[in-house]
Amino acid sequence: MREYPRYITPGFVPFNPVELALRTERMVTRPGEEGQERKYTAFYSVPVYRGIATGYGIGCCLRCFYCWSSFSRDFPETYGDFYSPTQAFEQLKRAAKEGIKYGRMTWWLLRINKARISGCEPTIGREHLLKLLELVEESSEFKLFILETNGILIGWDKSYAKALSKLSKVHVRVSIKAGTREGFTWRTGAQGEFYELPFKALENLLDAGVSCHAAAMTDPRIMSKEERKKILERLFEIDVSLAVNLEEEVINPYETTIFRLKKAGIEMRL
Repeated sequence: MREYPRYITPGFVPFNPVELALRTERMVTRPGEEGQERKYTAFYSVPVYRGIATGYGIGCCLRCFYCWSSFSRDFPETYGDFYSPTQAFEQLKRAAKEGIKYGRMTWWLLRINKARISGCEPTIGREHLLKLLELVEESSEFKLFILETNGILIGWDKSYAKALSKLSKVHVRVSIKAGTREGFTWRTGAQGEFYELPFKALENLLDAGVSCHAAAMTDPRIMSKEERKKILERLFEIDVSLAVNLEEEVINPYETTIFRLKKAGIEMRL
């Protein structure tokens, strides 16, 4: 059985991200009496999106060297606890009610009525995610669920987008990793032929009528102007609004990010 890299290192062998997603799912999910259970490390509210209740999940099918998430991404078998969809939903409600905490201070500047899963690839564990989203759909506490995804599984399987289309409170944020096969492999560790899947995810979502937008790590320290242009051109081909509303990111100096950059042999001033 092939060993997949925990993080990118010089001379790594590119991997199949769909296969890694399936392998990771076996580590971070399990059958439960109330449906598929998934591993999380914590639930609390944060100020992004003007306040959002967040469940921090475990595991991903890419190995982006600029990733900020905890080491639970790299070692999913050793972190977190299992929660049923109902238990995860109750934790999100609690986090929303408690507000945003910084030290001994709590912010209640506005009512938190949005939720998300972050710190992982939330589309891993489809049964768990869809059941959790159904609970959000039926709730009065939440008006919106922001699904942050790398788009690999939604691009691979069109039926995923179709399932999401039945849920009116979901908005999907698809993270575009590259505008070329080479850039995709360099940044994510995955085989270059899969670089189109995030774009395909956007096509599938729009075809299914699901609200979505694209984001991309276009930090000029790791992406050329030419590659950024290719991303914008590809988005424009899919839908002009995706290109116009592209959410662009830069690398932040999280401890885990610095560690992964060093492991990949990349030196930059952060």
